[in-house]
Amino acid sequence: MTLPVTHGHSGNEIVGISTHFFVAGKPVPQGSLKFIHGRAIHVRAQDLALWRADIANCARHAQVSKAQEGVEINVIFHMQRPKTVTRKEPFKRPDIDKLARAVLDALTGVAYEDDEQVVKLIASKEYSDTPGAWIKIIDRDKLSRSLNRAEAVIDDYFNTYTD
Repeated sequence: MTLPVTHGHSGNEIVGISTHFFVAGKPVPQGSLKFIHGRAIHVRAQDLALWRADIANCARHAQVSKAQEGVEINVIFHMQRPKTVTRKEPFKRPDIDKLARAVLDALTGVAYEDDEQVVKLIASKEYSDTPGAWIKIIDRDKLSRSLNRAEAVIDDYFNTYTD
């Protein structure tokens, strides 16, 4: 039996629930500081600034909308395997938390006002021939509204066609 699907609330008016994009380049960690003449200076400040700018630009190009509420960030760091390494996982430097910190700070002002809005972070490292990072941003408020809308559509459907 085939039931017709009526036009109506399909949830299409809630856009920008999630966005994902790839940032090519060697991931740069944020957090290693060196003290010179009493001033804290990032060890790889120029590389970090360029990496963060690449992340922000890719997010803008992917048309990320700035979240007003909580967000989830999923990031997979693609690390270049050194020629002499045979292990399957990159459990050496850079530290994953410092890599994630660079991503979160790069997305500040682009995907959210402040990285305090990040309520869930999933990060992993893996070897790849193409270094970079896959980043997925989920706007939890829009996701919640979309799920509520989907429940309403299903309820309407069953109320209409099960009587």
